[in-house]
Amino acid sequence: MKLVCMSFFLSVSSFSMVSAFASVVNDGNSSVIRNLSSDSNADISSSSSFEPCNVHFSDYEYPKLSDDEYFEKKYPISEWSCLYSGEAFEAGYDNQQVNNKGVNVSRSDNKVIYDYKNKDWKLVPDKTYVKNGSSNHLSLVKVKSKNSNGFMAVNSMAKFKDGSVGESVYFCLIHNNNALCGSGNSAVTNTGEDLSKNTLRLLESISFDEN
Repeated sequence: MKLVCMSFFLSVSSFSMVSAFASVVNDGNSSVIRNLSSDSNADISSSSSFEPCNVHFSDYEYPKLSDDEYFEKKYPISEWSCLYSGEAFEAGYDNQQVNNKGVNVSRSDNKVIYDYKNKDWKLVPDKTYVKNGSSNHLSLVKVKSKNSNGFMAVNSMAKFKDGSVGESVYFCLIHNNNALCGSGNSAVTNTGEDLSKNTLRLLESISFDEN
């Protein structure tokens, strides 16, 4: 009888341990390290060589996937680009598009610029803004990782090609003379995840590979 009871206790304990491990894997706290380079199965572009923007980061969303499978998900970041830092400073970020009259108009009443005097990113009014329905306002999040810093712009009323409205993000991280920039949008997934929160957590874990 004691042997039976002990066997039952061990079985229950083993099941509890497995269940506990599964909850840890799926609670959003576990992660794997991903590497991003020109060899990655990702949507990347570059002003010259992508090598200065080789990075590694923590993936909290799909820790069980291979690197190829992860980048195919395109979430939370769908596109990556490597720029010279000067290009990133000059470009900032805006929500402008060319309308059917060939004129640049913005869907947001503000944009992100780099303040050279104070060496900081900030929001300023966008004079090309044309209101269409509810007002749209970008929000700015300052980002700092292990060896880079930059910004993330969040558009909570992004309009996608299929006519749906969701959240989109754009970011740039400056490291020495280069900038890793990219974008993502909530239309890529139907999970109802918090895109900006998940993107920020990823960005803060980024570390540029030192050549």
